[in-house]
Amino acid sequence: MVTMDRKQSWLGLVLLLTVAIIYTWATWRYFTEPLPGGNDFLTHYGAWEAYLKYGLNPYSDEAALHTQMAIYGRPAKPGEDQNRMVYPFYSILLHGPFVYIKYSLARAIYMTLLQAALLAGVVMTLDLVRWRLPGWLLALVLAWSLLYYPAARGVILGQFALFGFFASAGSLFLLKRGKDAAGGVLLVLATFKPTLVFLVIPFLLLWAMVRRRWRFEAGFLITLAVLTLGSLWVLPTWIGDWLFRIGRYSEYTVGQSPVWLLTNIAIPSLGQVGEWVVDGLLVAAMLWAWWRALRPEGDVELHWALGVTLVISNLIVSRSATTNYVLMFVTTLWIFAALDRLGRGGRIALLVLMAISLVGYWWLHLATVVGNQEQPILFIPWPLVLGLLLCLGRGWLLQDARQAQVLP
Repeated sequence: MVTMDRKQSWLGLVLLLTVAIIYTWATWRYFTEPLPGGNDFLTHYGAWEAYLKYGLNPYSDEAALHTQMAIYGRPAKPGEDQNRMVYPFYSILLHGPFVYIKYSLARAIYMTLLQAALLAGVVMTLDLVRWRLPGWLLALVLAWSLLYYPAARGVILGQFALFGFFASAGSLFLLKRGKDAAGGVLLVLATFKPTLVFLVIPFLLLWAMVRRRWRFEAGFLITLAVLTLGSLWVLPTWIGDWLFRIGRYSEYTVGQSPVWLLTNIAIPSLGQVGEWVVDGLLVAAMLWAWWRALRPEGDVELHWALGVTLVISNLIVSRSATTNYVLMFVTTLWIFAALDRLGRGGRIALLVLMAISLVGYWWLHLATVVGNQEQPILFIPWPLVLGLLLCLGRGWLLQDARQAQVLP
């Protein structure tokens, strides 16, 4: 029996790899080879190619010019995204190997890995929120997750944020199963793009400390220390170079935070002071949610507080991007599950919500896009709706967490 199970497992793995290879080949043949793009991935590809093949500092102007020539065929003009490297040096472990593969094929492989990471993150989240779906609904949720505008755009652009979602969901998944050290190690993957988790990680580390989950703390901190020190051994100046680029990030990238858009575009009379006030109020609300979750009896509020943290981090981060919103799948899928657990009416509401969000987001993009640039209005719908649901539905969601045992 054991032999038969192993044989089936191996056959399943071989079949999965075969499908992945065929899918990647088709992506390369019919998409990435004839259609240039994937600029988010190309930024990493160009920077690490400059470093590994030509010996250039990946944070240097020369490396940025190398990438710009690949994207624009010329140096970036004022007002254009300069596509500079702003990830920690240890992200070379993920992106570096791709530079030895032709770009169009490397992009196809990367897109396949992003989609696999997204689906794996969704499946882990479904288990995390204890949502047992019938087969047809599971297929719909997986399809919705792949086609939803921020996720689909992330795949097309080659955006690391999908790996960040996988790391966050996987870390919570492992925590729930008592594999704390592994959960801490996996969470380090999300730090490859710190803006994704600059508030999530302090919250989870603080929660783990209060709950005396020391293995989680150790797994995260030791892995991060090893990667940081190893990177210093390879490139001693990388932390200073990286921080310099982060400090000047607003000078050479496109996009603003939703709060900035509110206080400087929608209601310009609020201005900079209004932005600070709104940011301060949002952070205060987040800290209150943290306090609720950190209390001895607060485990039932952990996922609610995490949702608040994800929404607020995307609202106040200095440079927002709709592709970063995929991390909010953790909370969105919990709300979907809570709706489905309401019964027939809840399932109908769920299906309507999925349809409206899927079609509506793409319609808004197509109705407002200028050239190939999405417009600021795209930053608003998901965090706004999700934030309202978390606030107005707090009692309902906490009741669902108790009844369904949505606990860490």
